[in-house]
Amino acid sequence: MFVTLDPLVRQVRLPDKRQLLLSDTVGFIERLPHTLVAAFRATLEQVAEADLVLHVIDAASPERDRHIEAVRGVLEEVGAANVATLDVFNKCDLIESGEVERLQRVHPEALCISALRQTGRAEMIDLIAEKLELDTRRVVLEFDEASAEDREKIARVYRHARVVSHVTNGGRVEIEADVPRRVLDRVKTAGGR
Repeated sequence: MFVTLDPLVRQVRLPDKRQLLLSDTVGFIERLPHTLVAAFRATLEQVAEADLVLHVIDAASPERDRHIEAVRGVLEEVGAANVATLDVFNKCDLIESGEVERLQRVHPEALCISALRQTGRAEMIDLIAEKLELDTRRVVLEFDEASAEDREKIARVYRHARVVSHVTNGGRVEIEADVPRRVLDRVKTAGGR
């Protein structure tokens, strides 16, 4: 925790050629002074806009369970409690196999990896791709290119969705895209299907 103090954003290409932005946010702990929480709030609030949160947990930490609860509390506090989350236990090479099995029983949806030994990496990438795909809906959206509000929605589509086609005809824009369900209401117009 607090290993990352400056957010880091990198573009990542999935094996299926989709591109995504991966943001490493600040780490955090429970019972932080309010002034410190306020300093990081803007960064943490961006998590509420994510399509998927990877909650990386130090599997070898004796405070692991408290840290998990602290992170969940902060996610709720910044409005990200409903964002799809994938728990990733890192440093599983540092714990005994019986503890790995217990973690997998208690957290069946979580992954147990070792960044140092690069184990579980392919499984994690596949699960990220699967979770992002499951959370989308293919729609056809229609916009008026003269409308500032519609131009903002078009930008949001390109920022959050996978665009399949974009056709402009006589001031109208028709976009077919795989849109994350959580942003669907923010990009739909009266003419969208």
